[in-house]
Amino acid sequence: MTISEQDIREQLSRLLKHPDFAATPQRRAFLTYVVDEYLAGRADQIKGVSIAMSVFDRDASFDQQVDPVVRLEARRLRQDIDGYYAGPGRNDPIRLSIPKGGYSPRFERVEIVEPHSQDDPNTSVEPEQRFRWPYLVASFGLLLGLILFAVVQNTLATGRDPELPNGPVIAVLPFTSPDDAQETLADGITQQLTTELVRFRDLWILPLGTVSRYRQQEMDPQQLRDEFGTDFALEGSVLETGDQVTLSARLIDLNEGRYSWVRSYTVGQSPGEIYAAQDQIVRDVTGQLAGKYGLLTQGAMQTAARTPPGNRDAYDCVLDYYSYQITINLERHGDVLACIQNAVKQDPGYAEAWAVLSNLYLQQIRFNLGGDRAEILASADMAARKAIQSDPNLAAGHLMLANMRFVTGDIEGFKQAGQAAVALNPNDAAVLAHYGMRLAFGNDWDEGLAIVDRAIALNPVHPHWYHFPRVFYLFDQGEYEDALTVLDRIDMPGFFWTHLWRAALSVEAGDQQQAKTALDRLLELQPDIAAKAPDIFSIWQLDEPFKRKLMDSLNSAGLGS
Repeated sequence: MTISEQDIREQLSRLLKHPDFAATPQRRAFLTYVVDEYLAGRADQIKGVSIAMSVFDRDASFDQQVDPVVRLEARRLRQDIDGYYAGPGRNDPIRLSIPKGGYSPRFERVEIVEPHSQDDPNTSVEPEQRFRWPYLVASFGLLLGLILFAVVQNTLATGRDPELPNGPVIAVLPFTSPDDAQETLADGITQQLTTELVRFRDLWILPLGTVSRYRQQEMDPQQLRDEFGTDFALEGSVLETGDQVTLSARLIDLNEGRYSWVRSYTVGQSPGEIYAAQDQIVRDVTGQLAGKYGLLTQGAMQTAARTPPGNRDAYDCVLDYYSYQITINLERHGDVLACIQNAVKQDPGYAEAWAVLSNLYLQQIRFNLGGDRAEILASADMAARKAIQSDPNLAAGHLMLANMRFVTGDIEGFKQAGQAAVALNPNDAAVLAHYGMRLAFGNDWDEGLAIVDRAIALNPVHPHWYHFPRVFYLFDQGEYEDALTVLDRIDMPGFFWTHLWRAALSVEAGDQQQAKTALDRLLELQPDIAAKAPDIFSIWQLDEPFKRKLMDSLNSAGLGS
């Protein structure tokens, strides 16, 4: 049945004017825009970029992979619409929706079947029964819809599509300190609070890179809301005086523009007391959100319970590792490794230290830093196992065990450990990216890329290396121009893989000059790449046809000459 433009506009007006339609002004503008474009005959042109520029004041440089504002707001708008039709709009004559997978609206007329008159000769059913029948059909349809929805959600949960948390979006802002000497402590506490909050499946925690700009500038609540759809911000400070540490924390409701919770915790300098204060902050924050968002905080906190370190020096070494890991300045690798090695000697039960030690060992192989490969792998394996033994609920321990098994070619063992890490921290973008990337490189392209896409969606300002699996895949498919387009998003000029791929893809795309320029830069960074390439490729478990194809491309670019 055809629905006229007038009917559509009346339905839009009915929805927008209803006091129970919960959408914010921006989401109302979003809805109005897509309906106007649909009615103007431009439904096929309703894209994320056009919405971002027309509704959210983005410019032509808008990149949906980096800035997920449209995706975030579309998710919320769909919830607003569903809430309206589940309540006050259930008897509206037209059903408006925005199906997933795009932003073009859909309109369906809802037929209201009037009861037959009692003298209708064509029926013998009682009038009251005839009147209820449409509602029984509708109820069955709703039940069927819920069943289908559950099936879809289950499909998404398997990694086939980037399923995202349904709860509030929270930004953990960098904790500050008035003393520069205490910045490492403040940064480490920020990192650990972020990691602990990510464990709650109903929370969407923005990773640290997303809000790193607020380290040097005052927070702009409006900007946080507009750019990342953030509902709450957790900010705080660290002050170390004498033999005490004071942690101050504040939870800001960005939608209402007010503090919803403020508290300070003064504890001793032992790591156990600092850990206890951090855990209390997590309990208090999730407790503030529990009633509104239905978080199962008690069970989640039991899973999130950590074993604190017993030594402050060991604790400080782990905090220093987090600082190093932000930039992975390889000049610091040796010092950080030595510090962590000393940390586990001082505190053999410190699970977090064992986990990061395993990663530091694997970096020696990953970044070609030297050392005996067999000894390094044995040390990485031992460190990961020690982490899990000390704290079975530490996702980082399972992830490092997965990464180590992947390097050795134990793919089943890698999947088992990787799935355990994801189960413990399903919203941790870094865990997902590491696991998904290795799945993809192991030739499980579909599931691996879907998991990496979820990591990208969870972290609006994700590390650029998250895009490499897509480059590998497009090269494998022979889509060289598309692969170069993705490679252009990776701003890692000091990373040899960037130039390796530009050389290989450029020569396949017919640009020999660009291939040579990239190869020259690759050789500056890795002079022995021709000899080391087979070993480097083997770390990532690339199959033989893929490795041969990649080496042939590099040789065509001039590597073998």
